[in-house]
Formats: sequence, C-alpha cells, structure tokens
Amino acid sequence: MGMKAQGKYVEFFIDIVENWREKLGRVDVVVNEWLKVQKNWRILVNIFVGSDDIRQQLPEETKIFETVHTEFTEIMIAAHESPLIIEACTEGRKNALI
Repeated sequence: MGMKAQGKYVEFFIDIVENWREKLGRVDVVVNEWLKVQKNWRILVNIFVGSDDIRQQLPEETKIFETVHTEFTEIMIAAHESPLIIEACTEGRKNALI
C-alpha cells in the first residue's frame, strides 16, 4: 500500500504492485486461517482420535471429524511440500488450501 501512495512514481508499475498486493493479501488470509485451525485442532484431535469413549458416544461426529481431519492433513502436507508460500496460497490451489 505504501508503494501505491508514491503517486506518479509507481504508475508504471501499478499492475505489478496491485498483483503483489492481492497475492500478499491472500497469503495473509490463508496463513491466519491455518493458524486458527491448528490452534483448535490440537484439542479436537485429543477428543476424537485419542478418546475411545467419545468416539463411541458420538459416532456421527467422529466420522465427520475423521473426514475433515484427513482433508486438513492432506492440505498441510501439500503446504509442507510447497515451501514457496505465495504459490501454496495463490496459484491454482486456492480452493484446496482454504
């Protein structure tokens, strides 16, 4: 945003600046969502994976959690295998990573 405020000096690069602003905004959103999910994930894993009693009492919720757990694990593996954060969050994988 600071570069856009440079007025006439950034006009030549405005498309590039806007493209980077969008990419970095997307990275910010994705990483913040990952952090929120991971923060709560530790608790949910202990509840649904580590407790046979809860698994028996809540079989439908356990199935739902296992499906989501598998999907989230795949997303995190893909993110780990693609250490270039901008690519991981923006290029062709938008739907898979959010």
